[in-house]
Amino acid sequence: MNFQFKKVALTTSVLLAISTSVFAADAMLGTGGYARAMHKMEMMKMIDGNGDHMVTKEEFDDYYGKLFDELDTDHDGSVDATEWAGPSKASKLDLTTGGYSRELRSMKMMGKMDSDGDHKVTKDEFVGYHQKLFVEMDKKGDGQITAQEWVGKHL
Repeated sequence: MNFQFKKVALTTSVLLAISTSVFAADAMLGTGGYARAMHKMEMMKMIDGNGDHMVTKEEFDDYYGKLFDELDTDHDGSVDATEWAGPSKASKLDLTTGGYSRELRSMKMMGKMDSDGDHKVTKDEFVGYHQKLFVEMDKKGDGQITAQEWVGKHL
């Protein structure tokens, strides 16, 4: 019986180690709801500036620069908790889908982007966070994200 217990414990440890490495990017880069909302084709279409069914790094950076500007309502170069959450929980950003806006505007996501812990997100922090997402999603490393890469679980 002791041998079987050790075997089960070892198998469980191996599975946990594998799942931890597979999902490490998820834990570091976003929440589950954020990842689900991000990987919808509707979001890809919003970011794909030229409509060629590929998102280049330039399109991605341009989109997230504009999205930051929309969040930064007082135009001081950073977004605090009041701006982040918006005037009400139902507030949708114009450049996003409703689901993505809701997930992005969670305080948990703000915390993930606030790299210096000052309770504000600067444009550099916001765009830098999303540049990491781009690299994670661009599995081929060719500077563009295909539709197949987009819908994959890469966050």
